[in-house]
Amino acid sequence: MSSVNVSIILPEVSSAEKFNRFCSSLFTGNLNIELLVCDNSGELNVNNEYSQFVSIVSSDNKTEALNAAINAVKGKFMMFSDENVIFSPDALEKLIVASAGRSAVCNAGIINNGECSQAFTGNFSSEDIGTKPVYFNHLVSCDVVRKNPLVLCGSDTLAIMLFLADYYRYDSFTFLREVLLYSDGDYGFSSDESILYLSQYANAFRLTADTSATVFFVSAVFSALLPAMNENIFSVIKAVVNEFRDDTLLLSWIRSAYGVDTDMLCDENSVYADFKFIGSHIYYREVTLPMVPDAVVRNFYSGKYGIDMLKKCIGAWLHYKFYCRKDGFLKKFGCKLSRKLLGGDFVG
Repeated sequence: MSSVNVSIILPEVSSAEKFNRFCSSLFTGNLNIELLVCDNSGELNVNNEYSQFVSIVSSDNKTEALNAAINAVKGKFMMFSDENVIFSPDALEKLIVASAGRSAVCNAGIINNGECSQAFTGNFSSEDIGTKPVYFNHLVSCDVVRKNPLVLCGSDTLAIMLFLADYYRYDSFTFLREVLLYSDGDYGFSSDESILYLSQYANAFRLTADTSATVFFVSAVFSALLPAMNENIFSVIKAVVNEFRDDTLLLSWIRSAYGVDTDMLCDENSVYADFKFIGSHIYYREVTLPMVPDAVVRNFYSGKYGIDMLKKCIGAWLHYKFYCRKDGFLKKFGCKLSRKLLGGDFVG
């Protein structure tokens, strides 16, 4: 068995002060820990106190450096981390115990303007941990990584989240509700490199059919991409959703959690121009009721609307429902009937 308990991978260092703070909190326990730092500047100064535990991994390509660090780890467990992280006392020991020799994920404290809040709710799930680019709270087994083998597709935050989601296709993980790590960094999703590989990842998750891993993956993808919607991102989201077009439960969950019209995204003929975007929600550009159905009926009986308006409102609602169905006789007949209610001049 390796004499190293945990291998920590630090993707980059931008502040010497924070790096020293990071090291002082990391190397305070009784575990044998190695730190692999991806740095190509040649200017990183490591205090003599920690130098024997720190290795520098350098490469002109950041992704290559990270994958080289993954291949070089000597520990039984591995974690990606960040220079802004502060480890609470015995944090790694508690994660190892919780993992039962496999993997574990704990809650994290995010410090902002002197105030600390939990990254996730107290009863967080695999869905929750994918919604934020917080990856430094995952302890994973190096044996599982080597056996499969797993690599990073990029160096952005989404790529690291995808690595973790990919890992969870092969191993179960324990949720440790306690906050064991703190960070005062600014965190946001970046996906410039990893976006090219999302449809391939989606295909792998569909084939594996592991619910927890798939939900983690989908949460990370939608949380990263929806706020930055454009035509290119739309095509990627559509490709991801289409991989799961036969998974009715997952599509229903995506529709509910992220406000995405999954039925129309699974239509191979739908295009970017067919949709409207409200915040991070994606809706089909269809004639829909401007009010709830009950209000239409009440206003009809109170004399505000005539029978023609009521028919058109009902026709629009019915057309939307039938149009979202799979192709077939019922869809064709329903749309035709709905257009009659709309007056026959509706193009759908």
